[in-house]
Amino acid sequence: MTNKKNILVVDDNQINLKVVSSFLKDQNYNIEYALNGFDALKILHIRKIDLIVMDVLMPQMDGFETTKIIKSEDKLKEIPIIFLTAKAQTKDIIEGFHAGAVDYIAKPFKGEELILRIKNHLELAEAKQTIIQFQKTRDRLYSILAHDIRSPLTSITMLLDGLSGNYIEPNSSSFKSLVSAISLSTKNTLTLIQNILEWTKIQSYDIGLFTENIDLQIVIEKCISLLLLNLQEKNIQIHCNIPSNTTVFVDEITVSNIFRNLIANAIKFTKTGGNIYISSSESSDYVDIVIQDTGIGMSSQIIEKIFDKDEHFTCRGTNNEPGTGLGLYMVKDFVKLNKGILKVESEIDKGTIFTISLPKIEIKSL
Repeated sequence: MTNKKNILVVDDNQINLKVVSSFLKDQNYNIEYALNGFDALKILHIRKIDLIVMDVLMPQMDGFETTKIIKSEDKLKEIPIIFLTAKAQTKDIIEGFHAGAVDYIAKPFKGEELILRIKNHLELAEAKQTIIQFQKTRDRLYSILAHDIRSPLTSITMLLDGLSGNYIEPNSSSFKSLVSAISLSTKNTLTLIQNILEWTKIQSYDIGLFTENIDLQIVIEKCISLLLLNLQEKNIQIHCNIPSNTTVFVDEITVSNIFRNLIANAIKFTKTGGNIYISSSESSDYVDIVIQDTGIGMSSQIIEKIFDKDEHFTCRGTNNEPGTGLGLYMVKDFVKLNKGILKVESEIDKGTIFTISLPKIEIKSL
């Protein structure tokens, strides 16, 4: 069974612990044990727990009080808690639900009933998390659409109004500059829309990867050619040192998106006349691709924000280029999908180094 669920059993009676655990182990769950509420809280702060089965009558801190503490902590409050106890009067059951439990099973219990209820509540918790994630994705997309698409479209409209007003000679340098600005703004908006569509597919689990051996040099050079105008506009030199026939076993579309975003980001945050260096090295199972710029760098706080799925963070480039608040977070998602590893190092006024490790061969899911 893949993705085994972790269940914490809390009971001050060791015989009860053994009985409950034996039922659950047969269902291939990972089991953690605690003899009291204090130990349960310690475990919850160091282990990922998917569901808790808890006795009510325990010394020092009973199950009701322990549950209230768990439900008061943001990182723990979504964990479903099932009370398993002989204290099963109506008022006790009501108190348990008020404390935050999702279910109540009276002792003595039937093993089949316990297993089915745990299974049902794990499925419900997973469905709830999916809904919460969809809501966060929706809110993030609304934020991006409201700001980062409206802004360039407003700019394009104003530029077009300038052209249609016949205030500028069609053959003048000003006219050509306006046309160039419209073209660049349109391309950037199209890229943003493509990023949003691709990222949304990931969030809705509607994306299918077609993994195969691809030549990294070819893929990265295609990405550079797409960004050639951006490089020329800022007079940035890009030095690509990827040997030919450097192959990785990945999905070409998502990996192309990774490098296009990282190179575009390096251009955006590198001052005019700067440099970008792209190189690779190989180990037995992975190829490490390094993208290093001589840009303005980032603080550790900014790095944390741009990779936070719950925060929409944007900042403008060295030539006031707009951001989307999506590119680097999407890069992180795509690297993970391709079973790769992403690392970032940065220093203010020194530049940023992104290292992407991609598999050379097919990696089976555990």
